[in-house]
Amino acid sequence: MAKSGRDYINEAYTIANSDAMVEFYNGWSENYDEQLDGLGYIAPMTIARLLCGHVTDKDANILDVGCGTGMTCALLKEEGYTNLHGIDISDDMVDKAMEKGIYESARVANIMEPLMMPSNHFDAIISSGTFTYKHVGSESLDEIFRVLKPNGYFACTVNSRVWQSHGFESKFDTLINNGSIECLFLEEDKYYEGSKPEAKFCVYRKLN
Repeated sequence: MAKSGRDYINEAYTIANSDAMVEFYNGWSENYDEQLDGLGYIAPMTIARLLCGHVTDKDANILDVGCGTGMTCALLKEEGYTNLHGIDISDDMVDKAMEKGIYESARVANIMEPLMMPSNHFDAIISSGTFTYKHVGSESLDEIFRVLKPNGYFACTVNSRVWQSHGFESKFDTLINNGSIECLFLEEDKYYEGSKPEAKFCVYRKLN
């Protein structure tokens, strides 16, 4: 029997290392969009709308971290944003994203490792579904804020189950308290239409 979207999601939370993660998402890439659409996956659109409310320049240089097949930036593209770029750990997901014509560029990269990108480069960074159970930890935030320009915006979802246990709350609080960032939006909301809220939806601005 073919695996359902829910089967894939449950399996994703059991993966223990990056090599297995790549293999898993490569295997899911062919029917990823169809299955998540069938589950009513609305988090990408929700976080994209939040970013639109803060970034009005349609030529802003925007990076999508964990871009997958491009679901998160699809709305930005529809809204007229022209300078979209993506990174993802899965090469097959990156290929699917580029086939859609959403991104100016998309490439394979692991956000838990140093990015081969200059500091203070992007006007905004967005991420949906990446900061979740057994995926990406709060250590990645240092690299994200490194490549984000001062006064740039970071919009993301963080699974509520890992908000404290994986250090996201304490990391964001530390960056706020030392004057590196400010929090513009932080609310719990839904990943899926009709479900209970299970993720933090966040927008931060880098101050320096």
